[in-house]
Amino acid sequence: MKKLMLTACVLIAYAALGQFQPSNSHWTGARTAVADIENPLDNHEPAGEISDAEAIKTYASMKDSLLRNYASSLVKAAGEYASWHQFNNSPYVSEQHGDRLVNDYGNDKATGYGDFENGGVLPVGAVIAMDSFKIIPSCLPLAITADAVEAGPLFVMEKMEHGFNPGTGDWQFSMISPDGVLVGQTLGTGHDKVQFCADCHQSVSQEQDWLFFLPHKYRREGQRLASETTR
Repeated sequence: MKKLMLTACVLIAYAALGQFQPSNSHWTGARTAVADIENPLDNHEPAGEISDAEAIKTYASMKDSLLRNYASSLVKAAGEYASWHQFNNSPYVSEQHGDRLVNDYGNDKATGYGDFENGGVLPVGAVIAMDSFKIIPSCLPLAITADAVEAGPLFVMEKMEHGFNPGTGDWQFSMISPDGVLVGQTLGTGHDKVQFCADCHQSVSQEQDWLFFLPHKYRREGQRLASETTR
């Protein structure tokens, strides 16, 4: 990890001196880092110690770009999830998703997710979407270079008809890259690339309908449409 951090610092220093160009960003004023979008359980730099207020501000500044890029995948949920119920009150770090900051959304049929451990089994048609990003603190003074902002994948779970795939509890897992490419989908394109999603969620398959829940600190009390929170 120390070697990785040292390498990152060297690359940032070169970038500050004009010797290295980081990946282009899709939103104004952001510096991006390259991510292994095929595996959310990668060994990237951790999200770093940032306040909830900083996480909320950063997410607000990049949210439109995330939505636009995910939607280009033509996956239905990717173009709709921003208007769904949002279950978290602030982006939070998910170790299971590469130490990225994430946000949880659900459509009308997934409102039971907001009851968390008391929600029971979700019905067919329920969809949960989790977008993600990362803030990598700079190892140089901010006068030289700003923290790096890295867009992450969109993770989607959809409850399909009974018998769709008993091996995933009839859930279809999908992952969409930050630039709108469908990386994988259960029983579809890149099926093997999202198998690790099912393998991980299987640990709570019996007691929680294959669902993990966000930390208590970040659970929103009472459900409102996500669009209401941004007015």
